[in-house]
Amino acid sequence: MKNNNAFGEFAPSVLQVYNDDKEAFWKAVMAPYLSDATVLNMLRHRKAGMKILSTFKGLDANAKQILTDFSGPLGFDVTTWKSLELKSEYFKDAYPIYAFLAIWMEEEGLNNLLEKFENILRAAVFGIAGYGILDVNVDEKSSSPVEILTAQAFISEYETLLLKAFGVTEVNLEILHKIRSLFLRAEIKEKLVRGKESPYKLENPKECGFKAAHLLTPFMLSLDQLGKSDLIEDYFEVFFLFGAVIQIIDDWKDLEEDLAIGHFSYITLGYEQFLEYKKPKDMAKLLRNDKKHIRKIYKICKNLIANSQLILKDLNDPYLARIVEVTELRLDSFFQKDLKIS
Repeated sequence: MKNNNAFGEFAPSVLQVYNDDKEAFWKAVMAPYLSDATVLNMLRHRKAGMKILSTFKGLDANAKQILTDFSGPLGFDVTTWKSLELKSEYFKDAYPIYAFLAIWMEEEGLNNLLEKFENILRAAVFGIAGYGILDVNVDEKSSSPVEILTAQAFISEYETLLLKAFGVTEVNLEILHKIRSLFLRAEIKEKLVRGKESPYKLENPKECGFKAAHLLTPFMLSLDQLGKSDLIEDYFEVFFLFGAVIQIIDDWKDLEEDLAIGHFSYITLGYEQFLEYKKPKDMAKLLRNDKKHIRKIYKICKNLIANSQLILKDLNDPYLARIVEVTELRLDSFFQKDLKIS
């Protein structure tokens, strides 16, 4: 049976778990990433952890229903598309981010936005689906005009729903425009050099965070109501910095698939002389076995995290800093467990 109220129940459920025991909440969130987490420690936070997981129940079904209802009148069911399935992990990544968003909004006193949280989640569904389908299609050798046009319709719906929730202001319009423009420019740059070189420069890893910025849009759109519109660029910097870390982790996960379509990500920098001579599988193996290179990328990621934390300290935003802290734990865990560095 589908839970059609999952989006409406999400923020209240998250906040109930959080307010019952804030420290237990954060420990439960962080426990899976701690390299020294023992079974005893995991069990100690199991109750809070199970409550957190229960808040996510039904979200996938809700998201699928929203997309089915929107695409049905167009003559198809978008949830059957492979391009959407390939980006299904983006929804899984978004749920924790939106749980943190609910906490951040409460701590910042944005109760009027918490009342609209269901609509903010609905907007997120269209944003993730739209940008995801578009991303897949521009990566394929042959793209679908119907899918590209549908992606644009989803992005339009996403932006409209967000503006209804946060208000149509000059600041908010500029934020949405910037996020959309950065995504498109990053894709254009990437496709211009596909099969030739990486679109990134070693000295500017922050650019890796541009394409995923839409996941963090609600944080940015909240700033105008908080009277912090003069700090927007600082917050953008924070999101790009730790967003780049998340993207670099995904680049390691998708390494072979990216190489197969001629996309040379940030982590391939320094390997240009090998790229056109080796098969994707062999190239991926070569990179994954280069511990010196892996440690170099890891150090870059740690610097990105440190810089974002420094900015957040100046911004006096300890709650967003907790999100970055969880991202750092995810980074440490991935490099230690998946890439086998100590």
